[in-house]
Amino acid sequence: MRLMSRLLTVCSITLLITSIHANGSQSTDLAAVSAIRDAMSGSIATAWTGTDCCTWPGIVCHPETLRVTDIVLRAGDSPSSDLQSEKLDLTVDWTGLISDSLCQLDQLNTLIVTDWNRISGGIPPCITSLSRLRILDLSGNRISGEIPADIGKLTQLVVLNLADNEITGSIPPSVAGLSNVKLLDLSNNKLSGEIPSEMGKMSMLSRAILSGNQLGGSVPESFAGLSRMADLDLSMNQICGSIPDWMGSMRVLSVLNLNSNKLSGEIPASLFGNKGLNYLDLSRNSLEGKVPDSFSAENYFINLNLSYNKLSGEVPKSIQLVKYMGALDLEGNNFEA
Repeated sequence: MRLMSRLLTVCSITLLITSIHANGSQSTDLAAVSAIRDAMSGSIATAWTGTDCCTWPGIVCHPETLRVTDIVLRAGDSPSSDLQSEKLDLTVDWTGLISDSLCQLDQLNTLIVTDWNRISGGIPPCITSLSRLRILDLSGNRISGEIPADIGKLTQLVVLNLADNEITGSIPPSVAGLSNVKLLDLSNNKLSGEIPSEMGKMSMLSRAILSGNQLGGSVPESFAGLSRMADLDLSMNQICGSIPDWMGSMRVLSVLNLNSNKLSGEIPASLFGNKGLNYLDLSRNSLEGKVPDSFSAENYFINLNLSYNKLSGEVPKSIQLVKYMGALDLEGNNFEA
């Protein structure tokens, strides 16, 4: 009986401590989300009220712990019962900053705050402490400053989307730590410098959209090891050098967009030998020489754009063998009549 009594006492104390810890954690989450609200203006300020943040539009909590796990706020979203957004007019502009208070939400898996246009300021550096984060999407705002230097600490991240902002600086080499990222979209910012070779260590990467920046240097050789890469878009940058021959050997590559760069040299024949490549845009570069006569009946192009280069000679006759050609643009070259 004494042993049973002691066990019951220990269990009671444990439950009490657990309860206090849980309540404290929920209180911390409420304070953090309230601080995020207070940094904003617009519909959020009026919709996020009360003391139970789990009922607030766009906030999702774990059903048992009641800890905040997801924040999903897309401008223009239609009401969703899953996100309890019926109380929130997501078509109204929301302005302000992304508060560093969100770093207190240590159970956060998803942070999506997109297309508000007037959310500004930098990405809080402490965001890299959110070790459970799997989706980080801040696209379509006016976020400035640099990508946190230690972004690679977010080792559970699957999606990193910072597109359509005003982010400056370079892509941090620490991206090598993002070994689970499948989608990386940094397009339409003001990023500069060279593409870090460390990106070649992002073994799960299948879509890399880096277009519309000021990135220079050559295409990193390390990209040859990205065996899952299906969509690579480096267009509208200042990428120079030649197109690497190994690009034609990327097994699952289906989209390659290199338009509006400073690429030179000849087009490698291996590109047309890649039977899975169905969207190829090399327009508006300084490519020269002949178009390789290496097309076959296994090629299937939704789009093939080689326009506005310095290509010469005859258009290869093997191009007539292509199984399907949705759009072909050879304008602005020096082909023979």
